[in-house]
Amino acid sequence: MRIKRYEAPTIQEALMKVKKDLGPEAVILYTKTFRKGGMLGLFGRPMAEITAGVDLNLLDDVSKRKGATAVAAPVLERGEFTLRKNILAVASPPNVPSSLGSYDPSRAKVKALQRELNEMKTSSVANVLRDLNQVDTAALLSEGFSKIKKKLIKQEVEDFLVQKIIKGMISEKIDPEKPQEVTQWLNHFVSGVMKIAPPSPSVNFQKVVAFVGPTGVGKTTTLAKLAARFSLIERKKVAMVTADTYRIAATEQLKTYGKIMGIPVEVADSSDEITKILTKYKNMDLVLLDTAGRSPSSDDQLEELKQFIARSQADEIHLVLSATTKYFDMIRIIERFGSVVPINRMIFTKLDETRFYGAFLNLMNNFQIPLSFYATGQNVPDDLEVPEAKSLAERITKALLS
Repeated sequence: MRIKRYEAPTIQEALMKVKKDLGPEAVILYTKTFRKGGMLGLFGRPMAEITAGVDLNLLDDVSKRKGATAVAAPVLERGEFTLRKNILAVASPPNVPSSLGSYDPSRAKVKALQRELNEMKTSSVANVLRDLNQVDTAALLSEGFSKIKKKLIKQEVEDFLVQKIIKGMISEKIDPEKPQEVTQWLNHFVSGVMKIAPPSPSVNFQKVVAFVGPTGVGKTTTLAKLAARFSLIERKKVAMVTADTYRIAATEQLKTYGKIMGIPVEVADSSDEITKILTKYKNMDLVLLDTAGRSPSSDDQLEELKQFIARSQADEIHLVLSATTKYFDMIRIIERFGSVVPINRMIFTKLDETRFYGAFLNLMNNFQIPLSFYATGQNVPDDLEVPEAKSLAERITKALLS
């Protein structure tokens, strides 16, 4: 995903900048208003800021439909976020270098694909502009909706999503003074945002599930909880493998869990050993792979993680995030880890340590990575929940409206 920030005197002008620069597939991640210039924040001119992103995989989808071929391109200019290193030839400027040879599609195909991209009716930016024009301003400024808006902002729900929620309530004629109506509508909205896909052991062959993420998010404890769930409750043959030889006592911690549960535990000191270990446990239903916590700022650590995951040939890669992490730090973690390993699940830990669920909702709304589990404490195996859209939505809604 390519992510950039835009400033303009009004939200509408900022949105037009987004559309012009990132195209109709852009997704709004964050909006805010502020004053620029003046003295001590006074007398400054009002400004709007939008953070937006575009998933370059959308171009891949169009390419597959049309039979276009992907070509390597230089890394695009970025701010603090990592960008994908490959784009499609169809997204190249009109003057495509002749050195691309057979990878250069015909000019007619290029124009046809560009027209298709520009005419997509699912344009989020176009929808935003349309919706802004249709909002009932009087209802939006009413005392009831103002109270709901303040609660959502307090919960750190991003500005753009707050407006989407309030506008949705107004369009469906929800009475903001009736808590039951508001709660029911918001439960339905949050349920619709959820993407859920818990892992399950495969039948008749070994399934490898890897857990990655920054330091201190609870990967090892989460892995032990899952091992207990699948081995003791679902009666599956489970093995645990740890590559975390950096953290003091991390290996001993997992071995202790394994001894209590009667589950074998192996230590992979290097990526070369993981193949031998997986071969040793080829008859297991599930192999859970614990990796060392990695800093999203360290290219060397992420490269080491990339090599290890590649050797493991993991069937699923779960990014473990703490619910106490700041929203923009979460975005950066997803972008950095996602640039080196193919993340296909997320696990949230420490939901019991925060009263703010806005960042959780923001990520569910803005990213297409499904949630596999969430943890509400450190007790093994009890404090691990299998996500269910209705109950999780009720939990989030209760926090948002508190």
